[in-house]
Amino acid sequence: MELGTHLKGLFLALTTVIFWGTLPIALKQVVTTVDPTTIVWIRFSTGALWLWFWLPRRTTRRARSGLYSGRVVLLLGVAAAGLGGNFVLYNASVACMSASACQIVAQAGPMLLMLGSVLVLGEALRRVQVAGVVVLLLGLGLFFNERLTELFQIRDGYGLGLALGLTAAVVWAVYGLAQRILLREMAPPRIMRVLYTCCALALFPFATPSALLRLDTAQSLCLAYCCLNTLVAYGAFSRAMSCWNTAKVSAILTLTPLFTLAFAQIFHLLAPSFFPADPLNWLGYGGALVVVCGAGLIAVGPLLHLPALPHRH
Repeated sequence: MELGTHLKGLFLALTTVIFWGTLPIALKQVVTTVDPTTIVWIRFSTGALWLWFWLPRRTTRRARSGLYSGRVVLLLGVAAAGLGGNFVLYNASVACMSASACQIVAQAGPMLLMLGSVLVLGEALRRVQVAGVVVLLLGLGLFFNERLTELFQIRDGYGLGLALGLTAAVVWAVYGLAQRILLREMAPPRIMRVLYTCCALALFPFATPSALLRLDTAQSLCLAYCCLNTLVAYGAFSRAMSCWNTAKVSAILTLTPLFTLAFAQIFHLLAPSFFPADPLNWLGYGGALVVVCGAGLIAVGPLLHLPALPHRH
């Protein structure tokens, strides 16, 4: 692979990390005024409109004959439910926890996707990935060291946020599995156009568009950034996956929580009244680093060519 391709893949992956890393910080400012369902609805609606406008002007490979089969329709339904559910649950968790905490909990998604790929798709499970799961879980405990008792109180606060975040990770893994199978039948842009459209239509009856009028200027800018984020982040992610190794892209994406922590501190220094400080001690910061290391081990496992665990027959 040429150096230029490597650099392009790295640039696109880092672009995704930056946009995903700053997303919960912007969402945190909006969820205080607008409910999560309405936020997700407007994000999917703008994304769907753009894809309907942009996609016909692009050349994409034709879908296979199975495009309209019942199996593909079922997978699209599962993927749409998983993606929409993930967005709503993640946005709801942002209202209960800090931006960095939401991003740390979201790292459970790739772990669950890996386990699902082993169980559903029969992929090999490597020992280094099992070690990564253990390290990730240890990191979660360290990150929430000051709030361990609160995590078991799921009626409000961090306990509710953790429950919502973990559920969001579960449904994201379901979406990821369904999309991986769909990629054998459809081009990625067409999949996203269908999913965004289905999610926007499904959420419309539960959205409250009038709530958007209550946003002030700063909050409106944050919401606009969230909508732009949906397009740019997933677009850069898809481009990165097409020109770089999947495991390398996944490894770069594990850095997202560290970018969230860094941007949260920078924005707090610039506007402390608008962006509150992240309530973390040094053990919490260390836990974030441990979580990233665990997620990195899970992501790069296929690249290390280490022995896989034996299959049970």
